[in-house]
Amino acid sequence: MPDVVIAGGGPAGLAAAIALAERGLSATVVDAAGGSSAPRAELLPQGAAAILERLGLSTVLVDAVRITDVISAWGRAALQSHGAHPGLGLHGWGVNRQELSAVMRQRARDAGVTLVTARITSHDRANGAWQVGLSGQSSITAGFLIDATGRPAAIARKHGARMLRDADLVAVTWQSSGTGETRMLAQAAPDGWWYAVPHNTGGTFGFMTTAQRAKDIARTPGAFLAEACTETKLMTLDTAHAPRLMDGCNAVLDRMCGDGWLATGDAAAAFDPIASQGLFNALSGGFFAGNAAADAIAGDPDAPMVYEALSSRTAERTFGMTHLQYAALPYETDFWKTRAGFPASGHKSSDAQCRTVAAQ
Repeated sequence: MPDVVIAGGGPAGLAAAIALAERGLSATVVDAAGGSSAPRAELLPQGAAAILERLGLSTVLVDAVRITDVISAWGRAALQSHGAHPGLGLHGWGVNRQELSAVMRQRARDAGVTLVTARITSHDRANGAWQVGLSGQSSITAGFLIDATGRPAAIARKHGARMLRDADLVAVTWQSSGTGETRMLAQAAPDGWWYAVPHNTGGTFGFMTTAQRAKDIARTPGAFLAEACTETKLMTLDTAHAPRLMDGCNAVLDRMCGDGWLATGDAAAAFDPIASQGLFNALSGGFFAGNAAADAIAGDPDAPMVYEALSSRTAERTFGMTHLQYAALPYETDFWKTRAGFPASGHKSSDAQCRTVAAQ
């Protein structure tokens, strides 16, 4: 019987498992995808080097692209080079998400973590223990449960937590060829903003926009790309494949822990990519979640609540920074005004889809 079952085998879940193993506890990671993920490049800020080293994952940066320059075209501002970026520090890295997953899974195995490919069908707590049902396999009994299921927050929501979401935001992403590019691109448009994250094995080019606009783009991506006017072309897109759509809005749980459970990564707080903190939050949040669970098992009942307080504070600070970035208003459109927290034409403050979770 493992001490902890972790639902979700992404960066947050694996980081939590590694932290638990380092504390001498047994952990089982249950992931329906078996560690597989779509190819994409993701951004890590300079500060991520410390958490990668602490988790024994520094090799991830060997093949990463060191990003020292951000090229932007932000509305009326001319194309410019920023050098450092507020979300990156002095520099950042473009990492391959598939490679990161492989390295993390091997690191977890080496630490003694059990990785199970299955879907969690039930999770019930009685007499101080969890009974976790798995698809096609025997159930698992554990003393603690960590929700690392990503934005769905499947465990936490079943046990009374609510996910509070900011204005809708969806990423439409394409893969690019590996061109040796080392710069990051950010460009504003009236109905959204572009970004490009480089990596030697192929970077990711994305457009952040409303959910409805994203659906329209996905239906006719060729027409959209033909009309899109970017100031600089840093990547060659792979237009042979359909784009992927991913939720990208700010979101946070109103409760991140409960009786014998806690949530981490995007399941606890998910960030708008404009903050450049998503993957870093998953790694660091997972590490602290694993240690909070270990402390709770060791007899400190307050540890999960301390973890929740710190995570909530991080989310509030990041959300505030996000709204300030949108408040630059490169375009006087509803897209930018709504996400900056300003009144937009036709926007009703009671609209639940656009409920702001950040402190203004």
